Amino acid sequence: MRTGIISGVLLVLVGIVAGVLYWRLRKVEKEKTELVEEKVSLEENLRELDQRVMAMQKELERKDVELEEKNRRLEELQKRVQQAQALIRKYEEEGKISAKQAEEMRYKTEQMAYYLQKYQDRIKELEEENQKLRERTEQLEKAVEQKETQARQIEEEKEKLAIKVKAASYLKAIEFRFAQVKESGKEEWDREFRARRLRTLKICFQVLENEVAEPGERTVYLVISDPTNKVITNFAKGSGYFTLMDTEQPFSTKAVFHYNRQRQEVCALFERPDEELNKGTYTVTAFCEGVEIGRGQFQLK
Repeated sequence: MRTGIISGVLLVLVGIVAGVLYWRLRKVEKEKTELVEEKVSLEENLRELDQRVMAMQKELERKDVELEEKNRRLEELQKRVQQAQALIRKYEEEGKISAKQAEEMRYKTEQMAYYLQKYQDRIKELEEENQKLRERTEQLEKAVEQKETQARQIEEEKEKLAIKVKAASYLKAIEFRFAQVKESGKEEWDREFRARRLRTLKICFQVLENEVAEPGERTVYLVISDPTNKVITNFAKGSGYFTLMDTEQPFSTKAVFHYNRQRQEVCALFERPDEELNKGTYTVTAFCEGVEIGRGQFQLK
């Protein structure tokens, strides 16, 4: 009766934990989708801003060339007006022109000087407009830089969320059990065995439910390490190599099973090699999809 109540409570707790995990992961997936949409929008804004900045830069270059030409022509005209005024004074002093002619010429040169001043004022206005346009271009360039920074941040957030989703999809192995399998097929479950008598070891563990993990075939590689951390292998009876962190690592035995997102027991057999085994604590580490998913221990005496 008491055992049934405890089992019921444990089932309820596992259900609650699984529900919370499922809700959190769905939230992460939603955030990831929103980040992708925001990134696409930012990229469109960036393209538009880039086009505007390029157009304004070309306009500035064109106007700068035009203003430079206008200033050059203005300086030439101002010099010619000054030269004409100097000649008028000279001819008047030398008596080559009458006072009336000198007055008419001075009037014309003053008119020319007036219009040149107006022209100079207009050039100054254009230069001020160019400066404002240049400042606006700088603002747009800063806006582009900010958008690019935001795009990079979104990409980083998306990568972090992808890592979280991937990490959450990994399986978890707990409750390792061990049995010595006799020649008759009888299984003696324990965590302590005699080294000389142990021939075939059965290893079982529970794979927890995971709503995020994709269902399908999985391979769990089991690495048995002796007290000196040496990996125990028997290549004639199923041991081999698997890839871990881009390197080939030996495994003792493996279990292939079909995962259905539900809690399930997985078992594998390991036949000891024809060599003497050290006494002490042995560690069994389980790897699946390139990551450690759980470990257990047993003793040889």
